[in-house]
Amino acid sequence: MTDSLNFTESEWELLESAPMMAGLLVGDLSAPEGWVNELNAVFDAAEWSEHASGSLLLRAVTERMVAREGDSIDLPADLPGSPAEARAHLIAGCRQAVKLVQQKLPAEAVAYRQWLLLLARKAAESTKEGGFLGIGGTLISAEERSALHELETALA
Repeated sequence: MTDSLNFTESEWELLESAPMMAGLLVGDLSAPEGWVNELNAVFDAAEWSEHASGSLLLRAVTERMVAREGDSIDLPADLPGSPAEARAHLIAGCRQAVKLVQQKLPAEAVAYRQWLLLLARKAAESTKEGGFLGIGGTLISAEERSALHELETALA
């Protein structure tokens, strides 16, 4: 399936890492041990959307992500130091992936952009913020909403 999409291996790696970057963007960038929830939510949402989408690109990227699940991912170890710098780095990676799709598969660009935003939202919804023992709290915190808005603006 992926042969017909004409991406180099490094381009595929970018397309595969952007969903995880989008998911990490809404997490606590200063606490890598907490990234598991966000990344699990990204994988779950990607697998669900693979079946719901008519996009050949989204299906191909998801299949490649799932095939590599559990492998080491070329991501956060090299995130810049401060959360603000890390956020900018993650957004830049997502923007670069969307631009690549716009250049090579313009008909798939809107679907890929919306998919990244959906995956980021699902990651944000993966844990409640605040509350006690699952009671109360908010589904998406103000910080997560801010990150989602920043990503949406950057990918517009």
